[in-house]
Amino acid sequence: MRGIVSVVTGAGKTALAELAMVEYKTRHPAGQVMVVVPTLALVDQWAVSLEEDLGVSSSEIGIFAEGRAPSKSHPVTLLTLVSARENAPALAQVAPTFLVVDECHRAGSPANARLLEGVYVATLGLSATPEREYDDAHEAIIAPALGQVIYKYDYARARAEGVIAGYELINVSVDLTAMEQERYEALTRRISSLARREREGGPISQQLARLLQERARVAAGAVMRIPVAVKLVDAHRGDRVIVFHEQIAAADQIYRLLRERGHSVTLYHSGLGGPLRQDNLRMYRRGLFDVLVTCRALDEGMNVPESRVAIVASSTASQRQRIQRLGRVLRPAPGKNRALVYTLYATEVEERRLLREAKRRTGADETRWMTGKRTR
Repeated sequence: MRGIVSVVTGAGKTALAELAMVEYKTRHPAGQVMVVVPTLALVDQWAVSLEEDLGVSSSEIGIFAEGRAPSKSHPVTLLTLVSARENAPALAQVAPTFLVVDECHRAGSPANARLLEGVYVATLGLSATPEREYDDAHEAIIAPALGQVIYKYDYARARAEGVIAGYELINVSVDLTAMEQERYEALTRRISSLARREREGGPISQQLARLLQERARVAAGAVMRIPVAVKLVDAHRGDRVIVFHEQIAAADQIYRLLRERGHSVTLYHSGLGGPLRQDNLRMYRRGLFDVLVTCRALDEGMNVPESRVAIVASSTASQRQRIQRLGRVLRPAPGKNRALVYTLYATEVEERRLLREAKRRTGADETRWMTGKRTR
């Protein structure tokens, strides 16, 4: 009862874990389950899924997150990574424990690895990409604690077997305003100058990193991303749509504009209280809203197979984030033959990244490029 499953986003990792919980409880009726997740959003998503998909009552679920801590033990406990560092090993002493670590690649840092020090009867790691990109923590820390990768299920197989839907990528260019363009170009000149000095041996890496982050914020915050995203939602009125933006203020504005235009829309981000977040997520899952506007909070884990359209109004350069966001609309559903993923870009840096993706094909059935009303 140990191991990690490496399964493409959208293929059913949460369902697998819930079935494992049922099996564990048949073997250990007095046992408990602990689910560790990296974000508050995943706490919300697990709580909703456990209640609606597995039939666990809310009174049976304890939550360690946002400063919350249950006053007694529960059959199932949800913990963020931050809470699990301090609490998971002690909780495991209460009863025989099945530890589930969702997005388990996140558990490899020295601080997070403390949660793995408890005594667990069973362990399960879940991730679309369990190996870490920049260190050997998977081999040194995660696998020794949770077990080796015991099963792999990649995109090609999932697509061939109809477990996930096909998808089309549509990349849409948006303009920077004159002020944004001026700021972006000024930062680019400073970046180029510092990069030349760095090649000559100057100790300026941190300064260069800050400038790159500032330039990325200018691009991500381009104001034209908002009306373009709204118009794309207009074009898919009646479809189930998820809109991603990197900034909470922009997500709020997109939400307000969509409401003014008569869309059935709800909102999910870390600026909302926990009960409201869970209610909004639950109502979108049930189809009471057609459109969900969010930030990074739902990059990982959300399960709404009926979602057919994703609009990435802004994003980071992270390949992992890209894979996760694609996964939000790849789950199959009746009548859903193909998902659509719109990605808005405002700079040459973003365009080059999307061109590299198109060259690799990434499993997409088709890639299209749009500029306003023109297609190339």
